[in-house]
Amino acid sequence: MSGWRAGLVALAVGGVFLAAGWALTRDDGPVDPTSTTVDPGDADVTLACPFAFEFVCDQLAARYQAAHVTYRPGADIPDGTVVIAPMADFPTGLAATPFARSPIAIAIWQERSPALLRGCDITIACLIDQAGVAWSDLGGPVSWGAVTLGLADPAEGITDLEAWRLFVEAGVNAGTGDDVRLKAPDDGRLMADLVLFPSRADVVVTSEVAIASQLQNAIQRAGRLAVFYPDPTPFLSIGAFGEGRAAGNLIADLTTPELQALLGSLGLRPLTGEAQDLIDGLGSPGAELASVDVAEKETLVQAWNQLVGG
Repeated sequence: MSGWRAGLVALAVGGVFLAAGWALTRDDGPVDPTSTTVDPGDADVTLACPFAFEFVCDQLAARYQAAHVTYRPGADIPDGTVVIAPMADFPTGLAATPFARSPIAIAIWQERSPALLRGCDITIACLIDQAGVAWSDLGGPVSWGAVTLGLADPAEGITDLEAWRLFVEAGVNAGTGDDVRLKAPDDGRLMADLVLFPSRADVVVTSEVAIASQLQNAIQRAGRLAVFYPDPTPFLSIGAFGEGRAAGNLIADLTTPELQALLGSLGLRPLTGEAQDLIDGLGSPGAELASVDVAEKETLVQAWNQLVGG
């Protein structure tokens, strides 16, 4: 292949570079005896996805009888591997094919959303205003403590940069930064940590696809999540890249009407039109906000380091 070295992948931001390289590793999670995902040695094509896309990758791997690995920093992408990720996280010049979209969304533990709604509509401005406020002041029990937030590092990829950008544009301050109690390296691990450690945050802001990937896990472990949407909100363009005949055939299939109609059931949105059979718990985003401008990135990352950091 024309192999791109993942260590070279970066998003240039003025004089700052946002690391976005990845490597391929086997998924070491529990084996589902009903899964049709196959071993890489037996598959014509392998799907590689970042953690936020684990549900998407698992379902597509079953559909295509493909192997499934995790997309992580460090190595080349071999022929026959299809990488699925936000388009902005692929290296410049790589001919990835867009096939889906995902808006930025807000997830809150459902039992707490009515109390927060007593204070304001659930918007980014509301989260800034209510962060650190005692839940008892909003009608909730004292045992809930204060309103806490969860965000992922905007220096690691476009998803978390877009989420943080909404806070900066809404007037985030140092006080809000103190109430970001759940910090994660990326959107996938943010949602996984929320489900594993639900007491660490009441509300998170990240990609809808990352939220969708954990909705069922949340119900099984800690409770239901309610999903709200900033209005307007950025939409991430999701793409696929791979070399080799089998990879090319799979990527071509992702843009067909049949597959586009299935995206809602995977927690993604089609390139055009409304999502069909959307995962239960997801809703209707507001107006689309233009994507973050390259010139803004350095300032946004600096604001994160100053106000939240760590």
